[in-house]
Amino acid sequence: MAEEKPEHGDLEMRLVVGATTTKQYAVGVVLAAVYGVSALIPISAFLGAAGPLAQLTLTICIAPLFGILLGPTRGFVFGLIGGIITAFLPGVSLIVPTVIIGPAISGLLTGLCLRPYTKIGSTRIPGPILTSLYLAAIIMLYLIPNFEAWWFMIYYILAAIAAVTLQFEPLRFDPSRQGYKRFLQLIPLALVGTITDFSMMTMGAVYILEVPAAAFGFAIFPFMLAERTAATIVSAIVAVIVLSTFKDLFAVSE
Repeated sequence: MAEEKPEHGDLEMRLVVGATTTKQYAVGVVLAAVYGVSALIPISAFLGAAGPLAQLTLTICIAPLFGILLGPTRGFVFGLIGGIITAFLPGVSLIVPTVIIGPAISGLLTGLCLRPYTKIGSTRIPGPILTSLYLAAIIMLYLIPNFEAWWFMIYYILAAIAAVTLQFEPLRFDPSRQGYKRFLQLIPLALVGTITDFSMMTMGAVYILEVPAAAFGFAIFPFMLAERTAATIVSAIVAVIVLSTFKDLFAVSE
């Protein structure tokens, strides 16, 4: 019996998908390495910050990229690698388990927001809804001991709304858009990415470091607004640059 040869179009599709998969792994390795190195780069000089914000590093701008560029599975894996790398770097402060897994959680949940449904085996799960439920759980876990400083959760609420919106209005990235509109396309994803990463730091502060509510509401909140706004904008800009250069990174399904 003669062996059936694949059609030229089918062979081409397989080659393209294989090449893109390899490219995603390469991007993942680079991102994990950059995340580790960025833990040594403070961003206070760029923001003109002092106090708590002076301890922040460039990692807050890198974490959302795991999910945006790699999707949920690879975003989680390479985000975890990046978090582990930071744990072994000398001179890195605030190394607690929740901080280490922050980029992995961000990679997973942001990746789930890339499309309305993600297939796991034979089951389709509504990724954006799952992400919004996670954020709702974080909000509740924070409010139980810190309700008197409830406004600290404003950005979390915005991220949850963005996630729900992505369930019904799927992301469509158009690299041909000009000006600021090209970057605005990825702002919802970048917001979800930076807040899901920050959620692990918040839970560590609440349940491990036992930071009082007054510190959240008055000392940390204004700095959090500045750093997470900056991180969201920078992440969206970097993601747009990468996706405009490698236009097929979204082509491989998880």
